[in-house]
Order: sequence, then C-alpha cells, then structure tokens
Amino acid sequence: DFFTRVYDAEKIGQDRNFMISPLSLSMALAMIRNGAAGATEAAMTETLKLTPFGDEEAINSYYSKLREALLATDPSTRLSIANSIWTNKHITIKPAFIATNRDYFHSTVEAVDFNDPATVGRINQWAADNTHELIDHVLDETDPMALMYLLNAIYFKGIWTSQFDKKSTQKAPFTYEDGRVKQVDMMHQKAEFNYTENETMQLVELPYGNQAFSMLVLLPKAGKNLGDINSLLREGSAWSTLNSSLRSTTVDLRLPRFKTEYNIRLNDLLTDMGMGVAFSPGQADFSRMSDLEAFISFVDQFTYISTDEEGTEAAAVTVVGIELTSVGPPREVTFHANRPFIYLIREQSTGAILFMGAVKNFD
Repeated sequence: DFFTRVYDAEKIGQDRNFMISPLSLSMALAMIRNGAAGATEAAMTETLKLTPFGDEEAINSYYSKLREALLATDPSTRLSIANSIWTNKHITIKPAFIATNRDYFHSTVEAVDFNDPATVGRINQWAADNTHELIDHVLDETDPMALMYLLNAIYFKGIWTSQFDKKSTQKAPFTYEDGRVKQVDMMHQKAEFNYTENETMQLVELPYGNQAFSMLVLLPKAGKNLGDINSLLREGSAWSTLNSSLRSTTVDLRLPRFKTEYNIRLNDLLTDMGMGVAFSPGQADFSRMSDLEAFISFVDQFTYISTDEEGTEAAAVTVVGIELTSVGPPREVTFHANRPFIYLIREQSTGAILFMGAVKNFD
C-alpha cells in the first residue's frame, strides 16, 4: 500500500528513480506512536496496520522481535538498525515514552540544545555513522521550537549467493517508458533462481548470502509498463499469489548495475493514508510524550542503493520532527538593537502606555 502510493506520487516525475524503506518508516512512526494518545494514537495504529495486535505491549514486542530476528538471520549479510531520539533540553519528556523506546527499540536518547548550531551537525553525523557514510545529511537546521527529532537508520550490505562475473558485463540498451534508449552496464549470468510470471510481468528472486535476504525484480512484459504492475499489486491477493507460484528455474538473467539516491517528504502521503490528525497543530495529541501541545511537523526519508556484480549496498534514514504547537521552552535568542527601533513604556496591571517612541538616529 505504501509503495503503490509513493509510486503514484512519483508518476509526476515520470523517469525519476526512487526508493523507499517501509521498514524504516514503520519503525520510526511506531516509536512516535508511543507518545500519541486518543484519536492520534488510533489513526497512527490504523495507518501502520497495527490494529490486529490489540495492545501496546504486543505492538512494541512485535518491533523488538522483528529487529532481533532481522539482525540474527544471516551472519554473511551486514545489517544494522539504529534508532535515536534527540529531545529539547529545555522541555521535560515523559519518562515512560523514553523508557519504552529504549527498551523495545534500543533507541539512544539525548537531550540537546536546538539553539546551538552544532546540534544539527551531531544529528547528521549520527545518520552518517549508522549508514556507513552513505547518508550524511538529513537536517539543514534544528528548530528551537522543536520538541524532538526522532531518527531511524538502516544499513544493508548483501553479497549475491550467485554472483555475476564482471567479465560478462557489457554495454547494452535500456529502453525508457517514453521510448528513449540509453546504453547501460548490463550484468549477465545464467543460473537457477526462483521465478514466476503472469500476463502482466515476470518476477525473479535474487538471493543474498544464506538466502535469508533477497531482491525481487519485477519486470513488465512487452506491451505492459510499471503502472500495470502497480495496478496489479493493489489487488489484495496478487502479491501472495505471485510469491506462492515462485519455482526454481534456470534463468538467463540480465540486470543493469544501478545506483539511486532519493529523498521524500511523506507528510501528504501519510495524511492520505489516514494519519492527518498527527500533523494538525491543535488537534494532534502527543500527551504521552510531553505535557506541552505538539504535532508532527515533518516526516522525511532519505535512501541510497547501489547494486553491482557482487551484491547490494543500501541505506535509509527516516527523520520525524515533532514541533510545539504554541510557546514552548525558554530559548536563548539574540536581540541586538543595532538598527532603528520603537519603544513603549507601560504599566503592567492596567496595560496603560505611559510613553512611546522610536529611536532612528544618533547624529
């Protein structure tokens, strides 16, 4: 559902490569959800398709077990999943919110000064450290009115179980949907892979390492395009039907080397998926996070993938910004009256203004 919606949003930039990480997004939002209450919590639970779990404990346990399982599944594949919460040091964050995300999501938590220009550098460095430098810039600045920034980072490096021989890679034509043709580095091998097809597409599964992780490649048949595959995937059972029909087959495989760097702001998409209340100042309820009114100001995702003869290296960082609805913490500001200004002298209890003036020059 998430992928098909992003695909629809991307159709506007017809030929642009894109990549998203549903896992990274889901994990980041599940952590934020631990601070949500009322209608906001219900909307997030529904959007994340977590309603069947029933209660909080079951949801958090699911993510904890999922993380452990993913990290343990294949020693020959490098995978790391990291979470961090950067909170406004001037504001008290509810201890239960912090404890839950530490215990279940192994999140680090740091109270920092969002007025300090060095803070954004530390957050970007965290992203770089947890993606092997593949993604090193996720925030331009920190907002002094932010309650917190929550980040999830995933790094993956898998070596093909059946590698491509570099000597077999040759320039070959790649035809765009609009008919243009480009010469690309096309990898080639003939081997046994899980394969299936239907009237719309061909699907091949390329495993990594001990085969716990794999890349599924979906290729439209002649006369079909990615939009047709996307439409098919919307049909509830299509994906499970395809998966269950995979069979080991000798495949003459040609796959281009490719690399994609992508980022997307997901506010509109998540709103369309039913989470709009969480983005609405005055309506969002994050009272399990803080006593101050807050809302989600943005959800950004940054992704990177590089695939070649040896395998795939990929990373994703999801950043969620939580903003205060109204006047929040004491913050340090600079007030340098080094240009013309107006002044008033008033009495507090009555509001009476005794004097009012402007200073414009010192000649």
